[in-house]
Amino acid sequence: MTATPAAGPDICLTGLSKHYGPFKALDNVHLTVAPGEFLTLLGPSGSGKSTLLMALAGFVEPTRGDITVGGRSVVALAPEKRDFGVVFQGYALFPHMSVADNVGYPLKIRRLPKPEIAARVKEALALVQLDHLAKRNPKQLSGGQQQRVALARALVFSPEILLLDEPMGALDKKLRGDLQMELRQLHRKLGRTFVNVTHDQEEAMAMSDRIAIMRAGRIEQVGAPRDLYDMPETRFVADFLGKSNFLEGRVRQADAEIAVVETADGMIRHAQRGLVLRAGDDALLALRPQKIGLGGDGADNELPAVVETAIFLGTHAEITARTGSGLVLGINLAIDRAEALPDEGTGVTLTFGAASTTAVRDD
Repeated sequence: MTATPAAGPDICLTGLSKHYGPFKALDNVHLTVAPGEFLTLLGPSGSGKSTLLMALAGFVEPTRGDITVGGRSVVALAPEKRDFGVVFQGYALFPHMSVADNVGYPLKIRRLPKPEIAARVKEALALVQLDHLAKRNPKQLSGGQQQRVALARALVFSPEILLLDEPMGALDKKLRGDLQMELRQLHRKLGRTFVNVTHDQEEAMAMSDRIAIMRAGRIEQVGAPRDLYDMPETRFVADFLGKSNFLEGRVRQADAEIAVVETADGMIRHAQRGLVLRAGDDALLALRPQKIGLGGDGADNELPAVVETAIFLGTHAEITARTGSGLVLGINLAIDRAEALPDEGTGVTLTFGAASTTAVRDD
C-alpha cells in the first residue's frame, strides 16, 4: 500500500438503469471515472446515488446497461470477484474479533500466509493511525476509530478502486470534518480511485476532484466543485449546491457579452457565460447571496428593497430583503461589511455585478 501515482483502470457506466416495477431508481446513467480520481455522488435522499454505488459494487443487479472497469464488463461478476474495497456507513465490523483480525479478514478468506497477513494488517493500521489499537475489540473504540478500522480493512488487500457509502454519516460534525481531511490526504497518498456517496454538500466540496449531482435516478451535472458552484446548469444544481436566489424575466436585448433581462423589478444586466441568452428568451438567473451588496456606487445592477430580517452570525451576517415585486432575496455580508446592520423595515439598495448572475435552465 505504498504511495503510487494515479493509475489503474477507468470506470465506465453506460446506459445504467435499475427499475423496481415502475419506479426507476437509476434511469439511463452515463458516467466515466478516471483512474486515480476522487469522485463523489451527491444528491438528496432517493436520488439514486447509493443504488448506483451498490450496482458498481455488485450488490445490485442493473435492469439494463453496462459497467466496465478497464474496458472489461463486470456486470456478471459477483461482488467478491470485483476486488473493490467497500466502506459502509455502519462500519460492519465483527464485534467478537480484534481490530487486527477485522482488518485481516479479507486476506484470511483469500488464504494468504499468516506472516503476510500480519505485515499487511500492520501497514494498513499504520496508514489510518490505529496500529496502537490492534488488539482491542470494536466496542472499545470510538465511532471515528471504528470507521478508520473499516477503512483499513477495505484497503488491506490493495484494491485499485475504493467505494465509500456515506462513511461519515454516523459521526458528529467535528469528527466528520477531521476525517474528511484525513481521507483526502489518504487518497492523494495512495493514488487510487475513490468513489464516494454523500448527501452532505460541504463534504463533497471539500474532498472531491469531481462531483456528480444526482436527481431522480439521473445525473444532473458533473464537474469540479468550483465549476459546479460557479456555473450550475439548472435551477436544481444552483439551489442544491449552496444557496441561490432566482430572478425571472425576458431577454430584451443581447449580444455576445451582455444580455439585458427585464424582470418585475427592472432591467438586469447579465454577463453571458455558460448558457447563452438571446433576445426574446425567457430567462432564469441564479444569484448567490454573497454576490449581493448593500448600496455602493457604480454597480451594474441596483434593486430597491426593504429589509425583512438581519441576523449577525459572527463571521458574517444573513439578511433577507423584499423587492417591490414581492421577491425575497437572501444576502450574506462579510463581517467587515456587516458591522452596522440595517434595521428591519429599512429601505436599502441591493447591488450586484453583471458577472454575478448565472443563466440556468428551469426544472
